[in-house]
Amino acid sequence: MEEASWARKERLAALKKRKIGSEATGEEGVESTETNEGEKPVLRFRNYTPLNEEIKAQSIIKIGTPTDVGDTVEKQVDQLTREVEAAEEAKRAEEVDLLNLAPKKSNWDLKRDVEKKVAKLNRRTQIAIAQLISTLKGNRIRLNREVEAKIDLADAVNSQEKAVNLQANKDSGDEDSE
Repeated sequence: MEEASWARKERLAALKKRKIGSEATGEEGVESTETNEGEKPVLRFRNYTPLNEEIKAQSIIKIGTPTDVGDTVEKQVDQLTREVEAAEEAKRAEEVDLLNLAPKKSNWDLKRDVEKKVAKLNRRTQIAIAQLISTLKGNRIRLNREVEAKIDLADAVNSQEKAVNLQANKDSGDEDSE
């Protein structure tokens, strides 16, 4: 940073010397009068290049080029921004990027902590379901047996009643015939 400021100061000093030198000789555009010493004035065409070959040969044409001026402010700004961006990238590389470390889902820690407990509960749930199914099967079988037994009992009672009724009918028919 200091080097850039010193370089700029040197360029400004050089420009100042050039400006003072041109003002001291009185060069502003084209001079039409001769100086006191009898010398012909030196023609300077700052804005255009003369087309006449004689005038072109006599005039001293110094067109400022970017290399004469040196680094412009834009170039310095570009260079400074590149340096800052490089420094920021180096800093980012050193820092731990929290976005990459953070999970995509916000409840990842809850899932991690509860995972073992859920596994135990899942096993117990499967065992309980199996027991319920077996007891339901056992109850159904027992109910089926009881229903069959009731049906058998009812059939037995009905058949006994029929037998008694038939016997009673036979007995009453035998008594009538005697």
